Amino acid sequence: MEKTIIDQMCTIVEKMYDAENNKDGITLGLIDRASDTIDTLKEILGLSSIQTVFLTSLVRKNATSSISGQSLSHTLGINYLKFLSYNKELEDMQKKGYIRINKNLEIALPRSVLHSLIENKPIKPEPTTGLNSNDLLIRIKRALYILENGQCSTAEMVDDLNYLMLANPTNSVSRVVLRVNKNLPVRETAVLYAMIFRYYFENDDMVGWHDMVEYFTDEDLAQLRFYYKTDRLHLQREGILKYAGVSGYMEKDHFKLDDEIKEDIFSDVGGIRKTEKRVSSSNKLEATAIIPKELFYNQSEKRQVEQLKELMSKKRFDDIRSKMKEKGFRTGFSCLFYGGPGTGKTETVYQIARESSRDLFVVDVSQIKSYWVGESEKNIKKVFDKYRETVKDGGIIPILLFNEADAVFGIRREGANGAVDKMENAIQNIILQEMEDLDGILIATTNLTTNLDSAFERRFLYKIRFEKPAKEARVSIWRAMLPSLTETEAEILANDFDFSGGQIENIVRKREVKSIIDDYEPRFDELIALCSEEIIGNNPIRKKIGY
Repeated sequence: MEKTIIDQMCTIVEKMYDAENNKDGITLGLIDRASDTIDTLKEILGLSSIQTVFLTSLVRKNATSSISGQSLSHTLGINYLKFLSYNKELEDMQKKGYIRINKNLEIALPRSVLHSLIENKPIKPEPTTGLNSNDLLIRIKRALYILENGQCSTAEMVDDLNYLMLANPTNSVSRVVLRVNKNLPVRETAVLYAMIFRYYFENDDMVGWHDMVEYFTDEDLAQLRFYYKTDRLHLQREGILKYAGVSGYMEKDHFKLDDEIKEDIFSDVGGIRKTEKRVSSSNKLEATAIIPKELFYNQSEKRQVEQLKELMSKKRFDDIRSKMKEKGFRTGFSCLFYGGPGTGKTETVYQIARESSRDLFVVDVSQIKSYWVGESEKNIKKVFDKYRETVKDGGIIPILLFNEADAVFGIRREGANGAVDKMENAIQNIILQEMEDLDGILIATTNLTTNLDSAFERRFLYKIRFEKPAKEARVSIWRAMLPSLTETEAEILANDFDFSGGQIENIVRKREVKSIIDDYEPRFDELIALCSEEIIGNNPIRKKIGY
């Protein structure tokens, strides 16, 4: 029967053992005694004779935990100075993936190598340096598989993966892991690696402790659960682990990696999935991506919008800010666009941003609010912190847009006792303070007309009410959106239907769909019918139910 790799290593140890002079190991000076076996084994391993003896010694010492060079030199029966002369041999072994050498010059045998040797499989050691983010993600997956199959302990897996991160510090996965791993206990580091694996390979962003049973002993898992329930995990305190939920409902039984942490970890491999990007850090819309659109206003709105455009123009903005600062005034500008739906509030913000070359940071208020105490306040602070950082970075100051912000600019609740009311007030207080300290541009759009809190009203320097367009404006909108209309037809439509710009756009779109389906241009009477349908849609006739 042909000898296995381990059998041949045993033969080398027996032949190189010097009971009289080196009771703790094999003596390198006796290498000639085992030359035949070494020659056979080194061909299998792809190593030199010295490297084959070094590897044999490490397996004998079960050096899956790091050992010092001094300890290994003692095992080999040579002085440390002589051992250092073999440094190039050791470096070559590391490049081939047979050993690891850490920053303290300690040596360890990767468990994957040991398992290959035990199973007498072809040796294909994987490199430990020069790995990119995708390589590291695959190694995390493999390490968890080895752990799951009971081939190593949790601590051993964490030790192996931590080494890979240290050996490849320049990619996005290792950069973030090394940053957040500084204060993590071993068990929580294992949770971090498991979360990275489950998100990337299993598309799982709603993890429960039942998903972790294969990675921990019952005792360790019970302790992790206990600390999690009492919000005492380092991962929680550092904001790395967040509660997960479905359709906006948070469930403490499930958790996920913070979206910003995920974005950083996976930035080299495409970032997080677009549907998961949270507005808590605001969605950036570049000015160059905004499509030009002609807008029509009533006279009062037009005058105010034009003044705002002049203020925010690249030509005037910095000069105005400097002069305001000289006179002791605040240099931030908060603006409120309010009025009914479809009156052009949001589109006006977009066009101001485009014309002034200002990027937009769009905040979706619905994404700010959390069912968990303190989370909503943290989310709103993150919005302003990120915006403030962007302003400080220099360049053209962007616009922070709170779109459809009815939920946060309403009247504050006096004497609030309920948790939800307290949360609402806390969010509003944060926004009020941030508006006081604002050193940029904030615009809020809202449908509120009578429910605006007076404290907010005072802080908005510009308050523009958007009304439904007057007849003259409606004629212009009809002609702009549907150039085929005659002046007379546009006059009739503007006279007969008191539509907002958004409603007119809806009708024009429906007309276009109809022309595609019917393969002809709808007649004017058919356009009138579409207008009537729009009225019915906004004023539905409800039939009474009952007797």
